[in-house]
Amino acid sequence: MASKAADFSISNVFSNTFGVIARNAPLFLGLSLIIVGAPQLLIGLLFTPDASDPMALMANPAAIFTSMIGYIVFLFLSIVLQAALIVASANDLAGKPVNFGECVNRAVAKLFPLIGLGIVVAFGVTIGFLFLIVPGVILYLMWMVAVPVLMVENLGVFESLSRSSALTKGARWKLLGLIVVFFIFSMIIAIPIGVLSLLSPSLTVVSSALLSAISAAVGAAGIAAVYIELRGSKEGTSSDQLASVFA
Repeated sequence: MASKAADFSISNVFSNTFGVIARNAPLFLGLSLIIVGAPQLLIGLLFTPDASDPMALMANPAAIFTSMIGYIVFLFLSIVLQAALIVASANDLAGKPVNFGECVNRAVAKLFPLIGLGIVVAFGVTIGFLFLIVPGVILYLMWMVAVPVLMVENLGVFESLSRSSALTKGARWKLLGLIVVFFIFSMIIAIPIGVLSLLSPSLTVVSSALLSAISAAVGAAGIAAVYIELRGSKEGTSSDQLASVFA
């Protein structure tokens, strides 16, 4: 039986995000390192321009192209990570066991719809950013929980985007605030990693991949928490009901 709906709570999102990470740190960080960190490290090692030349990126079209490919790859991998971690988050918040294999298997089982969703989101948000940034931000806020919707509600790509838009309606200013806080958090955790890279230029690629993995873990857990909170606040859906989808 669904619980009574309530207002969308930012504090609940923060609590659930860092709570599930703290309780399942090896799984969350391990998946992030495997799915996001390792590919980012490989791309960095193979295609990073000469760090001794600060204008290398702007002067090298190949480097620009590689950076764009890196961004797209990161976006796709982040979507796969979100798919795996929504399973972990729903089970954890319902007090059920969290299993590494189950998280990966559930994501792989919907790999092709996730790829389709990634293509649409990447294209739409990128085009939106090209038009003075604001449309891209709006689209991202509308589609923010499309991956959890696809995973939990078993909808198609465009149905998931539409459902995400409906769920986020009325809460997008709060969601924008969460994104700003997440950006600040990313900048804070980048400080020690940046210092580490200054100690040795060869550590720059490694530290960048590590930062990407940590940011992806927090971001994916955060989006899972946002979806769970939106379902609870709008529809009174409990974590236990969401977790029952993966039983």
